[in-house]
Amino acid sequence: MSVDVVVCPRCGTNLQNSAGVAGQVVACPQCHTQLQMPALSQPAAVPQFPIPNTLPPAIEYSLPAQVGAGAGLDSPLPGPIVRAKRSQGEVTDRLRRRSNPLVIVFAVVMAIVLIAFGIVAHRANQAYAARREFERQMVGNWELVPGQSQLERWDFAFHSDGHLQMALGNELNDGQWRVTSVQGTTGYVLINWPDDAPQTLRVRLQSGTMQISLEGVGSFAFRVQVP
Repeated sequence: MSVDVVVCPRCGTNLQNSAGVAGQVVACPQCHTQLQMPALSQPAAVPQFPIPNTLPPAIEYSLPAQVGAGAGLDSPLPGPIVRAKRSQGEVTDRLRRRSNPLVIVFAVVMAIVLIAFGIVAHRANQAYAARREFERQMVGNWELVPGQSQLERWDFAFHSDGHLQMALGNELNDGQWRVTSVQGTTGYVLINWPDDAPQTLRVRLQSGTMQISLEGVGSFAFRVQVP
C-alpha cells in the first residue's frame, strides 16, 4: 500500500496520508489544525518487455582460410595448441630442480669421470694392441749372430702360444714368455723358467734383427734362423 507523509504547517507534525484519508480534510493530532490531505502520488510504472518463447539461433564464427605458399584457399587451419596449465608450486619446484647447484656439480663430476675413464680405456687398448703386435714380430726362431760369443749355439724359439725354447750349447730349456710393455721399438719380455727365477729381457727389434739385453750377461744380437 502506498503511503505519503504530510507535514503540519503549524506544529511540524508528520501525518501519514494513506488511501483512507487521501483527498479529505483531517485535523492535526497535535495542534488540531485542519489540513487538506492531497491525493496519493502514483508510483512510476515499470516498463514491461515481452519474453520470447524461443532463443535466437547461435552465431557461427569461421576462421579465414590459410593463404600462402603451398596452401589452397580451402586448406583448413591447424587446430589450436592447448597447453596444460601448471600450478605455481609445480613451476617453482621445476625451477628449483633445474637450478640446484648440487645437481650441476654432480653432472660435472660424472662428465669428468666418464671422460677420464674413456681416456684410460683408450690408452689401455693402445698398450694391449702394441704388446700383441710386438709378440707377433717376435714369434719365430732366432739364432745368435756369429762373432759375438764363444758359444757355438744360442738359439731362441718364441711360439705364439707363449711357449719358449732356448738352446744354449748342448742344453735345451723350456719356459713361458709374454711381453709386459712396449716403448717404441723396444719391448720388455718376462721369461718364466720352471726351475729358476723369472727373468726380464729387454728386446729391441730393428731391421730384421733382435737385440736382447739381459742383466748381468750383456747385450747380444740375434737374427732370424734360416732353416
